[in-house]
Amino acid sequence: MPKTTLLLLVLWIQSCFVFGQNSKIDSLKNVAAQETNVTEKLKNYFLISNEYYRKQLRYDSAFVYLKKIRTIAHEEGNKEAELVALNNQALIYEILGDKEKAISYFNKGLHVSKELSMPSRDVLLYNNIGLLYKDLKQYEKSLTYLDSAYVIVKNGESRRLFGVVNTSLGETNYATGNYKESIHYLKIGVSILDSLQQPSSEADFALAKSYRAEKKIDSAILQAEKAFREAQEQNAPKSAYESSLLLSSMYAEIGDSEKEAIYLKETLRYNDSLSIRTNLNDIELKELKEQQKVQAQQLQSLKNKDLLYTILYIIGAIVLILLGILLFKQFKTSKLTKDMHEAHKTLIKSELDKRKNNTKTN
Repeated sequence: MPKTTLLLLVLWIQSCFVFGQNSKIDSLKNVAAQETNVTEKLKNYFLISNEYYRKQLRYDSAFVYLKKIRTIAHEEGNKEAELVALNNQALIYEILGDKEKAISYFNKGLHVSKELSMPSRDVLLYNNIGLLYKDLKQYEKSLTYLDSAYVIVKNGESRRLFGVVNTSLGETNYATGNYKESIHYLKIGVSILDSLQQPSSEADFALAKSYRAEKKIDSAILQAEKAFREAQEQNAPKSAYESSLLLSSMYAEIGDSEKEAIYLKETLRYNDSLSIRTNLNDIELKELKEQQKVQAQQLQSLKNKDLLYTILYIIGAIVLILLGILLFKQFKTSKLTKDMHEAHKTLIKSELDKRKNNTKTN
């Protein structure tokens, strides 16, 4: 197949995919707008925000619908919906790089979760906050939150959550340079997640780094290759980029130039993919800003019209008042003129009668 034809085919498939996503969102918006049942409306709003979130581009749009959900949930006293919305808002702030705000929203969610007595939710929120503090290099706070999660989950029923918290503790210990503890926690976490058939490329990547730090290069390579395969299967370009970069570096370290070149090529490919995603995100953000600008202009136009109508109403009222005063003055003037005519008429009649009487006397 000629390259041009292949390129056109790929572009057509991508355009159909994007159109399908937009069509799905538009359909959900129409359903939500007509829905009168509050529970169903919230469900549709969640679906819309999740679609925007899944696209990894329209995070601002996802946030708009999450705010709507929180408003309705607060009015209806639906704490569960409020908790999920807070959690999703925190995740968006985390993706956008505002970790402090993400922590703030996770803490709000933690407060609601404790009100609802939901230990599993508490564990997830403690875990998420702990990881964010790790990213901010506030390791003491990170371990405090992660230990709180561990205390709840170690005797709990959720093996998956136990696996997740172990991987988080492993990543934080790696960040503090405690590689032996890091390997201990990460091995437990990875083993549990693999047994549940829910492998995590991020956890495997962290374990690979810990092995490398402990000079266990063979184990590090095996774990990094596993992380790379999982990242490919999960369509996670960032994880694939990081694990292929690590593999390229380790193969260079042991002198395997062939495999070094293979993974370096993969690194460059995924780096290009991440750059394209970033550019698309910038384009979407510009489009949203343009939409906001147009809406602001429309709103200002409406405000100007309202102001104009108000001024016209005031002028109309003043005109009516002045007209009333003028009519009142004209009425008074007319009445005064009439009274003057009557008085003059009476005076003339009196004078005529007087003269007439004088004539009769003479």
